[in-house]
Amino acid sequence: MESIFIWIFLVVILVGVVAIRFVRGPWSDELLRLNQHRKKMNKKFHDEEEVNIFVTAKQGNYLGQKLAQAGMEAKYEQMKTKWIVTSVVGGIVFCGVSLFYVPELAVIAFVVGMFAGAGGFIYYIGSLAKQRQSKIMEQLPQTLETMVSSLRAGSPVIEVFKVLAETGTEPIRGEFKRGLVSLQLGKAFRDAMQEMSTRINTPDFKLLAQAIFISQDVGGNLADVIATISDSIRERFKLRDYMNALTAQGKMTALFIGCLPYIITLFTYWVSPGYIIPFLNHPIARIVLFVLVGWEAIGFFLLMKMTTFEV
Repeated sequence: MESIFIWIFLVVILVGVVAIRFVRGPWSDELLRLNQHRKKMNKKFHDEEEVNIFVTAKQGNYLGQKLAQAGMEAKYEQMKTKWIVTSVVGGIVFCGVSLFYVPELAVIAFVVGMFAGAGGFIYYIGSLAKQRQSKIMEQLPQTLETMVSSLRAGSPVIEVFKVLAETGTEPIRGEFKRGLVSLQLGKAFRDAMQEMSTRINTPDFKLLAQAIFISQDVGGNLADVIATISDSIRERFKLRDYMNALTAQGKMTALFIGCLPYIITLFTYWVSPGYIIPFLNHPIARIVLFVLVGWEAIGFFLLMKMTTFEV
């Protein structure tokens, strides 16, 4: 019986390797070579890495949207290959652990491992995108103040973009630089702002874009509107910090309660192995243990959600 599972395991690995080979785009190697050459030239002339404005987010593609928000949109093919490799590796790891402990669940463990690997990679890209969005949000009030000063000095919006692209700080500087180059290449201003709103996926920047659109359509004092938006963002930051201070104890309690079962189990195994080893050696008990770990993870997730507030 075990030999059948081993053969299934080897066949699935072979199919995964072949799938990776055929999924890779025909131009991925050439794009990787050109990207490496560009990095060498930038390093040689001490120039900053330019943003490829010709690469746009794959509409309807969740991975492409997350990469665009994380500032890695030009690495779509490379990240797609890593995503597939991570999925296969996750399946292999789960299957290997299952063959060692519960051989009967090897195939199911491989499928679960593939989903876990794919989900983990997406979560990693999402966390990078979230960190980048947080940095942009922290820089946005100062950026808006610069816009207000330039507009009150009589500069048009395109000149304001040029000032921000030259004097801003990363990562928001790269977004305005990309938008400025798009405008210089002839793209409509409304389209360029909508693309920036897609990459900077925050309500405050979308509000800024709508304010600029309304000002272009019906007129009005755009500088005062942007100044009001900047003040509201700063007040919201103060409220967010206040809420984090109030919920800090609840978050630590949820973290302690969520980790307590695992700590007790490991401590019992370390102090008295003979008490828990018979449970781990029983095949049904192992299945029950996997189910309990899953339910505990869901409970921990719900506890953290209950103590986390978006402001």
